[in-house]
Amino acid sequence: MLKLSAGLLILLIALALQFWFASSGIYLNLAFATLISFAFVFDIWELIVLVLIAVFTINWQPAASPEILILALFPVAVHLSRNILHWQPWIENILAVTLGFLVIYFVMDGRSFLNGPYAFLTDLGAGLIFGSLVLFPLYHWERT
Repeated sequence: MLKLSAGLLILLIALALQFWFASSGIYLNLAFATLISFAFVFDIWELIVLVLIAVFTINWQPAASPEILILALFPVAVHLSRNILHWQPWIENILAVTLGFLVIYFVMDGRSFLNGPYAFLTDLGAGLIFGSLVLFPLYHWERT
């Protein structure tokens, strides 16, 4: 229960930072990177609770957009497939965050990705850094 509480706190920090940066015109998907990193640490039911909290915080409208569906389903898919590769968790996390950001950007608008890769690279870099900062302490906490 303590680990889930820590995960909730981390998710709320990611959401607060994401909204704070968005108010300055910098759009980062920190909550998405956090949820992907959570897929390597939490059980499926804990992950689903955290995903639902993120989805209902980000999407207050009654209809689900394709981006929200990816935000909800991609971390669960990563969790279910995390044992396919038997690499170090930090390498798998980097691959999963990168793949998740590629998927969400191509679903949102593939042309904007090709025309202006700077926004994607900024978002990906921030997501990789934040996701790694989330993964390491929680993963080691689970091991002890």
